[in-house]
Amino acid sequence: MRRASLLACLAMWCSLACARPAPPPTPVPTATIAPQPTVDAQAGDIQDAFISNVNDLTSEVSDLAITPCDQLMALVAANPNEVTQIHGFAATLKRVGGQQAALNTDDVRAALAALDMAISQFDATLGACGIKP
Repeated sequence: MRRASLLACLAMWCSLACARPAPPPTPVPTATIAPQPTVDAQAGDIQDAFISNVNDLTSEVSDLAITPCDQLMALVAANPNEVTQIHGFAATLKRVGGQQAALNTDDVRAALAALDMAISQFDATLGACGIKP
């Protein structure tokens, strides 16, 4: 009986060892993810900071454009370089906005257009008050 069990085990072992190998598993199709363009976070931060500067200057200039002449004359008398500095800063922002690739967006162009309009209104107010722009 012991011999019969050994023969049965040996037969089973041989059949397992001599059998064909199991076929490889069928690969499961995977979804192919197409590369997506990434938004450069740094460029977005640069644009946001730039627009913030433009909007701050636009707000300041818009406030000055509606300032009564007597107050505007007193302001210019107290700081004779302020008008020149405002115009210089506006010109610098427009120049940088046109030269930097990260700033070549509709949002930046709209902010600079609003600044141009505010500067024009400010210059008109200065002229009406007899102050040379």
